[in-house]
Amino acid sequence: MLRKGEYTIYNGREYRFIESDKVEAIELISNDKKDMDNGFTYYKNNIYTKMVGVSEVKELYSINPYAVYKGEVFPASEEKRTGNVLLATTNTELAKRMGFERTDKYMYSKSVEWDEVKIIEERKPYSLD
Repeated sequence: MLRKGEYTIYNGREYRFIESDKVEAIELISNDKKDMDNGFTYYKNNIYTKMVGVSEVKELYSINPYAVYKGEVFPASEEKRTGNVLLATTNTELAKRMGFERTDKYMYSKSVEWDEVKIIEERKPYSLD
């Protein structure tokens, strides 16, 4: 499974989060029912949430997944239909050389098996502005 989005560390565990309308607060997101013992409330479909102050978390960061495929680095996502890794590029020459299919006017993509790639995560500090 690829991680993508905003994450934080709360009580020693990593959680996805979304910004809140409340000043200096974020909403933590969990898929673990056991987190209800830690103040999370049921939202829907195996999703649990908890509002916390920014001062209660260790750090805020954004994660973007990339895949190294045949020596090249591509943005990566998980293909819903097959569960494979979906690679994308706007570089026409690279796409042709790697056997990508044109999926939009300027976009090329290719579905590959997990064992054909090495997943790397770009992690950047996230700021609530």
